[in-house]
Amino acid sequence: MQADDVFGRLANATGVYRGRGDGPESGPFVARMAVASAVRGRAVTLDYEATNDRNGLQHVEHTVLVAGEAGRLELHVACLELPGVVRFAQTGPGEFTAYEGPLVARIVLRLPQPGAISYAWWWSRDESDPREQSRADLRRTG
Repeated sequence: MQADDVFGRLANATGVYRGRGDGPESGPFVARMAVASAVRGRAVTLDYEATNDRNGLQHVEHTVLVAGEAGRLELHVACLELPGVVRFAQTGPGEFTAYEGPLVARIVLRLPQPGAISYAWWWSRDESDPREQSRADLRRTG
């Protein structure tokens, strides 16, 4: 998959995705993501939430995928765990990294097949390299 193919494939696969997730930080959860094209196709929005039986709603996120000034894809993420809106710049196909804040965080966005999204958060609480803490595997349901 080409790096810029993520944008085009998501823009052409709008809808609601649902699935399950897990991870050492999150534990098992149920996930929902609404994908929409915005601003006449210049942006893609991802509205993502994760819930589990123990904690109820554990994560709510509004993300905008756009091409930055240099043409490289960027995710602009707003969620309760981050201070304000944080920019994640594309560092590889489907990989977006943020260097702002106290820890390095990464979002890995994969489109393994039509109608499917894999969405993972990576980070580390110490100086080590980020590792996957939470991943949802979603299928389009609407």
